[in-house]
Amino acid sequence: MKIALVQFRPEFGESDRNIERLLRLCKENPADLYILPELAYTGYQFVSQEEVHALADSVHSRRIESFRNAAKELDACLIFGFPELAGAVIYNSALAVLSDGREYLYRKTHLFYKETLYFSPGDTGFPVFEYRGARIGMAICFDWFFPESFRTLALKGADIIAHCSNLVLPYCQTADFAAAVQNRVFIATVNRVGAEQREDEQLAFTGESVLVSPKGEYLLRGPIEDEAVLVAEIDPEAARNKSINPYNEVFKMRRPGMYTLQ
Repeated sequence: MKIALVQFRPEFGESDRNIERLLRLCKENPADLYILPELAYTGYQFVSQEEVHALADSVHSRRIESFRNAAKELDACLIFGFPELAGAVIYNSALAVLSDGREYLYRKTHLFYKETLYFSPGDTGFPVFEYRGARIGMAICFDWFFPESFRTLALKGADIIAHCSNLVLPYCQTADFAAAVQNRVFIATVNRVGAEQREDEQLAFTGESVLVSPKGEYLLRGPIEDEAVLVAEIDPEAARNKSINPYNEVFKMRRPGMYTLQ
């Protein structure tokens, strides 16, 4: 499977223009699976509930439909983050749209910083789906900080964790090494670049999107400040061998009965 990590710098609030650029980048770089950042086309640093509502999309919106059309045109799977309007509730979500018409929605479980003011905590759990022989799991940004997130996806059979991100903390790209090795999975952390100055606060994003193998190899690493589309071909079945040696197998050796707080 050929994976493309689309590291991007959105212009805040310019959704249509950002989508046009994102899809152009995808079309210029053939792949089977495209992973885009968290809140990929809106920007990140909202300053009011009204602003979030104005930029949010339902899964039936015209903007989301453009990603569906691109998946069919590219004969690929696209995973992207967006602010999801679901009735009166807004989630920080990611949607996987597949060339065969299937789609899978994930709503961010662990909200970070001021996201807690504007979004509702996710209620989907961590989905895993199959595409072209690969089992793909979904997570968003701060989910990485909780080991249970990636472990849950791995236990559900994920070969690849598609981790859409807008990282401002400096740890995740390094921590992915441990998560990939401990769970024996591929981790694709796709980050944005640039900074956003809204009102009296500036957030700077750390870029450096990475693809890490089940053995902890950094197969891809993006620049810190520039946009980039990073492409690599992987064998998803490499994530299905959970053996460390003939005597130790990562998941079979788990002892959940010992992991109690009593």
